[in-house]
Amino acid sequence: MTEFYYDHKKLRNWAVVSLILLLIALWFPVHTIYELIWATTVKIIVLISALVAFYVFMNPQRLAKIDDEGIEIDHNAKLKWDDVLKVERVKSRCSCGSDFLRFHLKKGVKYPLTFMQKMSEGYKFGAFSIPLYAMTKEDAESIEKEITKHLKAPKTKAEEKTASVKKTVKPAPKKTPVKKTATKKAVVKKKPVTKKAVTKKTGVKKEPAKK
Repeated sequence: MTEFYYDHKKLRNWAVVSLILLLIALWFPVHTIYELIWATTVKIIVLISALVAFYVFMNPQRLAKIDDEGIEIDHNAKLKWDDVLKVERVKSRCSCGSDFLRFHLKKGVKYPLTFMQKMSEGYKFGAFSIPLYAMTKEDAESIEKEITKHLKAPKTKAEEKTASVKKTVKPAPKKTPVKKTATKKAVVKKKPVTKKAVTKKTGVKKEPAKK
């Protein structure tokens, strides 16, 4: 099992920016009720952002967890490798390096989605994506290699054996039907009937025996 975390430096920068915005919002003067409403709303939003930023900075946040069964992004449902059709690297048009990996699932496969996943499902980012820009360069390269390795994982020994048997065993060739030819019976040639020599019986009178 391999775990990947958000870049600690980027979380620190987020916390610093949120703190600066909070100080500006608190210092901003308010003269009318209209300005008071908007200033209060901005202060609440910036305060929440600052609190979240400091919380994730103090507590390392796991971005993804990978094992032989599948991948778990943030705290979302675990994706099984068998359900993943492909993983696409989406390159950003801007030069800020906001590339991310988007998971495409097989047709008919469904997973329970969180509120944030439902919000981003119809957009380019997608419901299951990994923001490479939120990681260090080394971790971004490592997680891509890890995902590719599991998607192209070798088959088990049992599967390899069955696959090799299927390849080696060739189907028996179809026997061509042999036409039965009528055997010619040996024709015995009859000899021509030869005329037998006919001996004429001559009538010889027998003399009586002498007494």
